[in-house]
Amino acid sequence: MTQEPKREQKLSLFVDVVQRGVYYGASALLTLTIVMIFVSTVMNILRVSEVGILQTALTVLDQVLLIFIFVELLDTIGIVAREHEIVAEPFLLVGIIAVVRRILSVTAEAGQTATGTGEFQNLTTELGVLAALVIALGIALYVTRRTRRRERNTESS
Repeated sequence: MTQEPKREQKLSLFVDVVQRGVYYGASALLTLTIVMIFVSTVMNILRVSEVGILQTALTVLDQVLLIFIFVELLDTIGIVAREHEIVAEPFLLVGIIAVVRRILSVTAEAGQTATGTGEFQNLTTELGVLAALVIALGIALYVTRRTRRRERNTESS
């Protein structure tokens, strides 16, 4: 009977070590990706004379938002590793950033598409859906933060 708890403890310790290894590996890869996107962004800024100011600005904005997504994912890994629970808030932030990023790219595409075409209508429909998604994710983020605040106030009372 005493061997069962020891076996469970060893398995639990093994799973914790593997989990930590995965967290460190994912964190290292995300950090490397952030550095690569950052370098690519700087290179795009240096090529502004070749591509044009507007296109460079859109590309840089897109890449900066992508960096924010990866930073939020990195932060999420840190939260999960520290607290041993998955919190919804960072994922909602990543979702909002990703949707805003897509809105910017759809807006740029729509600006280059002839009005009245089927493609233009598809893009405007997509913009409407994306706007609704931002609102829904924003409400979910608000409710999540408000709920956490209430829980903290209840615990401290």
